[in-house]
Parts: sequence; structure tokens; C-alpha cells
Amino acid sequence: MFSVPNDTQPSATDLERLLLLKQLQINSLLEITKTINNNRNATELFRIYEFILQAQMGVERLLVFHHGQNWDVVCRSKVSNETLTAIDVDRDLVPYKETTFLDKQPNPILDGFDVLVPVYHKNEALVFLLLGNINAKDEKTRLENLNFIQIITNIIVVAIENKRLFKQQLQQKDLERDLDVAQKVQNMLIPSSLPYNKQVQMAAFYMPHRNVGGDYYDYVSLNPDEFITCMADVSGKGIPAALLMSNVQAVVRTLARETNNLKEIVVKLNRTLLEITGGDRFITLFIAKYNLKTRQFTYINAGHNAPFIVSNNTLDVLDKGCTLVGVFDKLPKIQQTTLTLPPNTVIVSYTDGLTDLENDKKDMFGVDKLQHLVEQYAHLDMNEFNQILLHNINEFRGSEPYSDDISVLNYRLV
Repeated sequence: MFSVPNDTQPSATDLERLLLLKQLQINSLLEITKTINNNRNATELFRIYEFILQAQMGVERLLVFHHGQNWDVVCRSKVSNETLTAIDVDRDLVPYKETTFLDKQPNPILDGFDVLVPVYHKNEALVFLLLGNINAKDEKTRLENLNFIQIITNIIVVAIENKRLFKQQLQQKDLERDLDVAQKVQNMLIPSSLPYNKQVQMAAFYMPHRNVGGDYYDYVSLNPDEFITCMADVSGKGIPAALLMSNVQAVVRTLARETNNLKEIVVKLNRTLLEITGGDRFITLFIAKYNLKTRQFTYINAGHNAPFIVSNNTLDVLDKGCTLVGVFDKLPKIQQTTLTLPPNTVIVSYTDGLTDLENDKKDMFGVDKLQHLVEQYAHLDMNEFNQILLHNINEFRGSEPYSDDISVLNYRLV
């Protein structure tokens, strides 16, 4: 606050003047409080604020910058365009941390203004108030007016900031509610049960980077003897990736009802994705079909992380197929591979969120570490294997958050 001269013996005229001034200030405060309580917006608050400063506090020249998304001029009176254009808030005003009389600290850019009043909140500048040609009967009245201007400036700025924070909280709650709904919908799309019987033992887990993500795995029964499995990773993260993922699942399931030919499914999925995204998004995809009677395993790897296959105590990768899906109008050569698998073959499929996972030293989990775990523990029950894998993932990352979605789908063909 400003230092107001103290007269030891105020005259009756001084007391009358002071009483009138205080009454005026009380009326102004009541008007501001009423406006705030009526939940008026920032524009209306600043309009009343400008009226009080000019009509009641005797301020002729006025310029107020308020920081929303940018520095905006919210009040302006008798300030030329040239002056306004010349002022750079970050350069000319931010260095001031407290109320400053500009006649004592002249600044050529601010010539014509008498006082600069900054308003900060937790070291963040919210408002800069420039005042000029302040009409007052005497210096004491002028300083009292300036003190009151500081008070109402802080009241209005705090009210606007509180409204902004409240609105932000409401938006955050709306977003959290939307994410919660999206998460529930996505959980409904993930298979609620996987086959675990004398012929195939399947287990999976999914950990989204956020509440929702773009990873996708699925199991589709074609008939009593055949099924299809998918593992896919949609480019991007969050809700957009999750929405596209849900489309991919719907398309794959629809196509699987029409044909069990994997090439046809991949070609039609590619065309559908291009129609949906216009080529702005793509997916990596591993899709496989297995016949329980013939033990024939057919797969196409469309740019996805190559799953591991452990057969007769030998480890290999399933990397044959084609390029990414959703990039080209017509996919280049598609290689479809068919294998006849012996009993107890294990297949481990995953998304790159697993191998790209980093610890606090910025080391990556990597394919080699995953391969070592597959070699060491693939003989276990698939649920036990996944528990060991999860333990190693969490031990590796420590306190580091997941940087991407992680999905794993494993199965033993008994």
C-alpha cells in the first residue's frame, strides 16, 4: 500500500471529505461484490472496474493488461494506438514486481503514465495497471484513491482467477468423466474371456498409457475348429487412438464373419482405414488363424513387432507379411505364411510399448530382455508367465511412468 500523510489535527472539512471518500469506496465495493456474486463474466467486471476508476477515483488515463491465454487489453482510456503498440508487456512491464511511481523511475515507453500497479499470484503476473492524470484535490486524497484502486484491482483479479480455476476444475471433471466412460467402453471391447482348455491356453494383459489407449488385441472364434487372434497398435495415444482402435476391432470382426482368408481381411482393413483417416493414421497388425484339428497356423505380420514362437525348444520370430496398414492405397506384396505346429508350441505377441519402456536411466526394456524371459519361462502356465513378465516390467521401470500402451497376448497350442 501507499504511505498516506497523517495530519495530527484533521479539520472538519477534512473529516467531511474523508467520510465522503469512504462512502464512495464502500459503494464501489458493494457494486463489485454484487457483480461477482451474480457470477458476471470478466468483461462485465472490468467494465465496472473502469467506471469506478474514471468516474469515482478521478483517473483520466487508463490501460490494463490482463493475462488470459495471452496479454489482453481489458481497459483502455485516452491511450493512443502508437502508445499501445509500443508497449511490450514481457519487456516493459514484467520486470516491475511492485507498485511504482513512474515519475521516480521514468521509462520512456511508459511516458504519460504516473503509476504502474502489478498484480501477481504465486509469482505469476496476472494484471498490469497503468494510470495517468489522476485528478485529486490534494496529495492525501490521491494516495488514498491509489490505495483503494489497489484493493479493488486485487479483488477483481482474484475473483476472475477463481472463476477461471473453477471453470478449469469443471472442465477437468468433465474430461475425467469422459475418460472414465471411454475406459469402460474400451474395456468392453477387450475380450472378457479367452480360451483355456485342453487344446489352447491363452492369457493376456493390457496397460494403457493413460485411461484409454490405442493398443488392440482380440480373439475371434470362426467355428468349432478355427479361431483368429489379432494384436495391433494404432498410431497416436489417448482418446483419438482409442476411437480408431474400436473401429479397427469392429472392422476385423465384421470381415472375419465374411471370410477366413487373412489376405482379404488385411486388404479390406487397409482400404477401410484409408477411408476413415485419409491416411493420417496407421496401424501395425499381427493377425493369425489356427486350426485345432490340422494344427495349421497361418499369419500375416503387417509392420508389427514380431511375436516370438517357441516350438520343440527352439525360439523363432513371426515376421513375414507386409507393410503398415492404412498408409498406402494398395498394399505392396502381402506374404501369408502357414506353419504346422507341434504340441506345446508357445506364441508371445506384444506391442512396442513393452520393448520401448524406459527406466530412470533411459535404458529401454528392449527385445533382448523380452526374448530372454520367453526362453527362460515359456514352459510355464501362460498366466504364470504373464505374472513373471509383469513383475519384470515393473521392476525395470521402477518409479518411471508407462510411456506408451502395453499389450501382451500369449498362448500355448497344447
